[in-house]
Amino acid sequence: MSQMTADELNLQTEQIMDVLKEQWEKAAGAGEEQLLHFFTAAAYTLGSFVPFSMGPEGFGPMTMKLFDSLTNGIQLGMQAAGVEGTMIKIVKE
Repeated sequence: MSQMTADELNLQTEQIMDVLKEQWEKAAGAGEEQLLHFFTAAAYTLGSFVPFSMGPEGFGPMTMKLFDSLTNGIQLGMQAAGVEGTMIKIVKE
């Protein structure tokens, strides 16, 4: 497997974000219940991909990377929305 360039990573990230944003906008417009379903379905889907992507020894590290990305996204979203506060993460390496 070859490593992706920074441009390729950015393009792939944008494509994933565009798909998710479209679905999020639909859910947000439909109400709180649909929005909650969007978040739980997205999380469930990501989790279900993990066992098909690596061996069992990678499940823990990948779960931690997913949590780290989630909390980083929440923190950035808070800043963009003007919400004061800080996500506190406890990391065990």
